[in-house]
This record gives sequence, C-alpha cells and structure tokens, in this order.
Amino acid sequence: MRKTLLTTLFIATILTGCASLPPNAVGLANTWTVSSIDGYTQPVDALTIKPQLQINKNLNVSYSGCNTLTGKMHITTQDLTTKNLISTKKMCPQNEQATVDGFVKQMLTGPSKFLVNSNTLILSSDNHTVTFKRVEKK
Repeated sequence: MRKTLLTTLFIATILTGCASLPPNAVGLANTWTVSSIDGYTQPVDALTIKPQLQINKNLNVSYSGCNTLTGKMHITTQDLTTKNLISTKKMCPQNEQATVDGFVKQMLTGPSKFLVNSNTLILSSDNHTVTFKRVEKK
C-alpha cells in the first residue's frame, strides 16, 4: 500500500512538472541555428560556422558563438528570460559574429516573446527579432 502511494505521488509530481510548461513551449527543447535578425539574413550569411543554440528538456540553454553562453530558461505564457546567464570572456573581433552574438544574448536575457512553429523558433522584443531554424539531426 505504501509503495503504491509513493509511486502515485511520484507520477503526479512528474506530471505536474510537465504540465507547468505552457503549450507554446512544445518543441522548444532542440538545437537551433540563427537564420535571420530583424528579417535580414545578413550578417548571418557571412558566418562560415553558424552558432547553435541548444535547449534541453530541463530548459538549460547553451549558445556557441565566439563566446559561449549558458543559463537556465524561465518561461511564462508568452515570455522567456534566461536566469544566471554565464558567458566566456574571449576577445572577439567586432565583425558579423559579434553582431549575431550580441542580438542572441539580448534575446536570451529578455524578456523576449517566443514562438515555436514547426522548424522555426522566433525570439522577439520591442526592438528586434531573431529567427532560428531547427538543426536536423543526422
């Protein structure tokens, strides 16, 4: 009886944790690459290596640009922010990579509106929009 009660309590806890994510966050846990900033593919097209944004099912986030960003996402119904965003401190040239990295960091620190639609993730603020495409797994 006690084992059944503990198992039921454990399952209820897990389901409650899963239910706390808003429905629009389904599909957020993926690997994404930047495809445009404010609707423009420049400076993204100029990058030889496209930086990736990885979000896992626990909403831990990691971004691999010139500097690496890591943190924990907090999601509300419409907005996301990243708490305790940590960054490496490499000296990066002020080029297209720095521009892309700056916009991504701004969107992650938020609050940013977000939309996950099929293979696209859109992060937007009052001033800017960064669009990501899902990286196809090989």
